[in-house]
Amino acid sequence: MGVTTMQGLYIEHRLKGSSTISEDLAKHLYTRALQGNVAIVTDSPVAMLSAVRKQWLKIERHLRRERSSTLNANKILELTHQIARMQTIRFTAKAPRDDPMGDVQFATVEDWMAWPPECRTLYVTCQITNEQLHLVTSWMREGGVVVVYEQ
Repeated sequence: MGVTTMQGLYIEHRLKGSSTISEDLAKHLYTRALQGNVAIVTDSPVAMLSAVRKQWLKIERHLRRERSSTLNANKILELTHQIARMQTIRFTAKAPRDDPMGDVQFATVEDWMAWPPECRTLYVTCQITNEQLHLVTSWMREGGVVVVYEQ
């Protein structure tokens, strides 16, 4: 795992570890979703959305259990806000030009090359060349994060 920079973006390389990509992505996404829109490059958008959404719901259930087991009013309020925010996140696997308003969009590298994402975080879960990565990240703002999962 390492962090480099490219075009003012932070590039993080993550190795596939003991957890699945969808589980790791959902946990990482939980910390990044409040930063703005998220794009995910994948070979199979619908299948990846389904797997990540399942892990997302596991995180939400964990927060609900944590909220119900505490008596601290401030912690209850904080967890209530986190859960509410998680429920408003909109996941989509439609082509970016067909549904540009998703909070978390799953698409193929070809879709993203035709319609580069304007996002704060980009996850790459499939093989991609450096040229493709440069094209896909061309509309990202400086300071954005790109997470590349190494197979």
